[in-house]
Amino acid sequence: MEASAHPIPRGDRRVIYVSDPSSIASRYLPDPVSVSDLRHWVDDLADSEIDTFVQEVYTQAWTVYWRGDKFDYDARPQHRRFLRLLDAGVQPLDVLIEQSHRRGLEFIAGFRINDNHAHVSIAQGVGEGGGFIVENPQFQIQESPPGDFYQLSSPLDFTFAEVRDFIFSVMTEVAQRFDVDGLEMCFRDHGYFPPGTGRARQPLMTELVRRIRTMLNEQAAVKGKKLLLGGRVNQTLDECHSQGLDVPTWISEGLIDYVCPQDTMYADFNAPYAEFAALTRASDCMLYPAILPWSSFRARWRLAQEPMTQANRRAMAQNLFGAGADGVSFYNHFEVMHGRGGAHTPFYPMALHDFHDLKTPARILQGRRHYIFDPTWGGHTGFGEDRTATGAIKANKVVLRRSVPNAHGEYVFRVYEDLSQARAVSLLFRGFHMTPADQIAVKINGTPISPDTIRCRDDEIRVDFRGIVDRDSFMSALQVGGSEENAWELLAPAPRRPFSTCWFALKAPPAVYGENRLTIQLIDSDGAAQEDIVIDEIEILVIP
Repeated sequence: MEASAHPIPRGDRRVIYVSDPSSIASRYLPDPVSVSDLRHWVDDLADSEIDTFVQEVYTQAWTVYWRGDKFDYDARPQHRRFLRLLDAGVQPLDVLIEQSHRRGLEFIAGFRINDNHAHVSIAQGVGEGGGFIVENPQFQIQESPPGDFYQLSSPLDFTFAEVRDFIFSVMTEVAQRFDVDGLEMCFRDHGYFPPGTGRARQPLMTELVRRIRTMLNEQAAVKGKKLLLGGRVNQTLDECHSQGLDVPTWISEGLIDYVCPQDTMYADFNAPYAEFAALTRASDCMLYPAILPWSSFRARWRLAQEPMTQANRRAMAQNLFGAGADGVSFYNHFEVMHGRGGAHTPFYPMALHDFHDLKTPARILQGRRHYIFDPTWGGHTGFGEDRTATGAIKANKVVLRRSVPNAHGEYVFRVYEDLSQARAVSLLFRGFHMTPADQIAVKINGTPISPDTIRCRDDEIRVDFRGIVDRDSFMSALQVGGSEENAWELLAPAPRRPFSTCWFALKAPPAVYGENRLTIQLIDSDGAAQEDIVIDEIEILVIP
């Protein structure tokens, strides 16, 4: 379902920043950490004009940024830098909350409901997680779908009441002990129920969400302020249901105050966020889809972890607001600290100021927007070819088969813009195995594009740094592949060549606000070419 034209964001919250359990600890904060370091970190966030700071405080049955008597504190090396404060009776979480409130930020404590980093902590020599996981293998999901990457984690099976009780008890302690403004449930990992059982067992997870909502309401009455409950969920409603997450019920029953659909790793410009808006706009639940660092698996490795440009982020944010979002959330934004080859860039925390011109649709429209429609998980084999961890295939493409006369295909893309208001707009697509001798016809929403206005060439030079990857991802691939050669192949599949690049000015009409269709037909095939033409990279540049 498409959103109504130009929906107006609701509420006052526009930008949510999520800090995962370890990245800021290992890449930004010094060792050991002081109270002043934590306050400066919050100041950096506040100066970047975010509205809500989500610090994830639980993962793999470990607590992070806080320590108590009931639960195990994170044993990984990066969290030892907080021990001096903890031993002195200072909870880093208290410092973050106090400074956030001092600077006018809303503070949410985030919880990784399951986490897929067991292989990393095992490699660090501290095991697959806290005692609840290690001592209760019977509570782990015993089966997994085909795909080597599923073997890298130790997900808990929420079929068991003991598992639901455990995570509920951790969330209750945080809500009781700390002056948080709410809690966020992060469902971004490899599963919560055995394969194929998620839809049938959705009521079990909904029961847990109801318990958390009730607990927060009780704590709100004690503290004299509303406590929010957010859900960071899979990118489509179908994926949510297949994973056991009945998000429509959570929204309709008022169990959650906001929802943040997202992919695990990549910013999908084309995802159907409007299907979430159709639910949230009929409720009091707010919608904050996530912007992530890279547009696809292919782009991430081709550019050696270099994140999307600000023009890309503007385009992504424009599509989110256009689909009916009330704001945006940023996940893994600190990946800009990687730089090429994993080196820390000197422009962090300055990179936090990327948020400034993404806060409102009016600001977004003042700058260039560069839309990228990539095969999000195309080429990835860890969860099955072209699949993400939910099992969904995410590799949109058009295939023109040379053996089929007048072969044609259609690519649906979403651009929530009134392109008639732009100074200039251009659409580009790449046809892999397409040669100068191939003749094509192009339509936008059924309207032919004059061949005289389409430019094509086969000598585009693209920057390609795919030989450089970050250490954690390489070690994960090495564990699966068994050799460096296999690891490189898993992480950086060889580029497809040759290819041709075609582009033309995109007008409105025939382009429309929202969903559009690009149709490409092979009128005359190069007789010397053998491979079918694959079109899976489309870009649109909008000049205001």
